[in-house]
Amino acid sequence: MSTNNQVTEKKEAGLPANLMSEMVADSGVGLDNVTADDMQIPFLRILQALSPQLIKTNSGYIKGAEQGDIFNTVTHQVWKAEDGILVVPCYFEQKLLEFVPRSQGGGFIQELKKTDPNVLAVQKDKETGMDMLPSGNELVRTGQHYVKILNDELGMLEPAIIDMKKTQMKRSKIWVTQMSMQTIKLPDGSAKPAPMFSTKWKLKTVADGNDKGSWYSWQIEKIGLVDTLSMYNECKEFHANVSSGAVKSSAVTDDLPSTNTVNEDEVPF
Repeated sequence: MSTNNQVTEKKEAGLPANLMSEMVADSGVGLDNVTADDMQIPFLRILQALSPQLIKTNSGYIKGAEQGDIFNTVTHQVWKAEDGILVVPCYFEQKLLEFVPRSQGGGFIQELKKTDPNVLAVQKDKETGMDMLPSGNELVRTGQHYVKILNDELGMLEPAIIDMKKTQMKRSKIWVTQMSMQTIKLPDGSAKPAPMFSTKWKLKTVADGNDKGSWYSWQIEKIGLVDTLSMYNECKEFHANVSSGAVKSSAVTDDLPSTNTVNEDEVPF
């Protein structure tokens, strides 16, 4: 017969029940001093032909990933292009980022405010199409969408940021417009604007391009309303934390090229 000191054969979530019990009892231990400043909100990115994650000799290589797939910059989880990913948008903001043009070495300088005199003095370069600041640096307008990923594998909601810039800014504007058009119908037949975090969206990717080259772009489709009150409240809390400044993203993204030209050295994002 088994005794209380013996490991039970019963398992929960793939682990022995007694081990699972101890883990639950110690929930959160060791993370006492961790704050939002110590963590990084992952970005969701589209893998393009020259993405480091597709190059076997690169340290960021992800086995099995393909062009057009979506990946998480922190967990390195990959979603296939045709399957897509389900998210609930919670907050949106546009960032104005100053970069040294790649032709001059490249590099992030700073994030600018909309009221900055240099932003107001931006002029578009006729040859490259870039928005140029008086300093000679490039202004990159980026739409940042804070979302919660509906991760069925983990049975939880995960925070992430989808940053849309350059050729993807059109997709960002369309998505924001679609979100602003969502309504909640009331019993009396009237309707009110729906909260951003009340609706689920499926994000896939599709082949795209122009006369300068080809790449993959976001394809966005409304799925429906969130399913449970707990999901709604968690997304609402994420919105509140971002809007209050309790949760912030880094202004810099690591894959911003300096032109809209698609060639062997860069993609237009």
